[in-house]
Amino acid sequence: MIDETTTTGALETILIAGLFIVVLALAYLLHIIVHEAGHLVMGLATGYQFISFRIGSIMVIKEQGRLRLRRFSLAGTGGQCLLSPPDLVDGRVPYVLYNLGGVLANLTLAILCGIIAVVARFIAVSQVGESAPLWTTPSGAVALFCTFSAIVGLALALMNGIPLSLSGVDNDGRNIVSASKSPEALRAFWIIMKSGEELARGSRLKDMPAAWFAPPSSPEALTNPLIASVAVLSCQRLLDEGNIPEAAQSIRTHLNTSTGTLGIHRALLNIDLAFCEMMEGTRPESPEPFDKETLRIAKAMHTNPSLLRARYATALLVDHNPDEARVLREKFDRVAANYPYSADLASERELMARVDETAAARQKPVNNKVGETDTNLLKEASYDGA
Repeated sequence: MIDETTTTGALETILIAGLFIVVLALAYLLHIIVHEAGHLVMGLATGYQFISFRIGSIMVIKEQGRLRLRRFSLAGTGGQCLLSPPDLVDGRVPYVLYNLGGVLANLTLAILCGIIAVVARFIAVSQVGESAPLWTTPSGAVALFCTFSAIVGLALALMNGIPLSLSGVDNDGRNIVSASKSPEALRAFWIIMKSGEELARGSRLKDMPAAWFAPPSSPEALTNPLIASVAVLSCQRLLDEGNIPEAAQSIRTHLNTSTGTLGIHRALLNIDLAFCEMMEGTRPESPEPFDKETLRIAKAMHTNPSLLRARYATALLVDHNPDEARVLREKFDRVAANYPYSADLASERELMARVDETAAARQKPVNNKVGETDTNLLKEASYDGA
């Protein structure tokens, strides 16, 4: 038989562990909000203007002068504060404080919580003594939460302040280092921010100034992640223009060149290249499987319109399955209802229409096995719960 005391002790342990997990999750959420708020405050203080503020997949975006609620997620990020940068002046734009804003906010809150935790614990001990569980008192509960918050804040400050690339995305510290490397890199930072602003305002990549997407000064410049990110935008711009052959060649060249391309961008380029090859009819019969990073990011971004467009093309051009294509089209429409970037949606809808035209022109027989490996990979990297 199980001793009643043992059972009670086990339940208490589970409850305490559950409490700690909840407190840790709340502290993490608080610091994500504070981190993005830090970017917002420092950005506004240095001449930037508000575009959007996102925590998780919940985004508040400024559209036509009004704030609207939308849904958007980006693999490798817990949130994002997107601001419109001031104009370049003599090739310069403020970037250090904007990027450091989140780290400074986390550190400030961590220090404040640490002080409160010490004071609250002192009060709790004076109330119940050292032997009793301190978290059973109000001051003890405050001490517990603030202790966790201080630890989380310090951890996030280090994770974002020390230059790193995490989950396919560069952190704030690495963005600062990359932007400081050269005037070309700083201009690339500005172009990335500016193109984000234009997308939020409804402008498509193909309608933005071509000078923003000019080739870099040298192949070596592409080792800078910011310059490489602009090159990725250039590839996506060709796709937005509907120039599929040139987009495919540009993507192929970029992927085969030694660059500082972010993991998330490399994954999306891999999928876009597969899309282009399906459209051109040049996809190998037994293509190389997508790498683990591409599959991981595709899974994390399974509701992204570009991923749904690629799967739509697979359904029609490889599987010749109109029923699956119809399901994906309906899923796309559901995602579009709350998606923040109308320009992206317009581009993806045009590409899906091109898929329809291509499928109708080919009229391949059902159960064609060409590209079956890619089909399975795309399905494995997606969920149908949206």
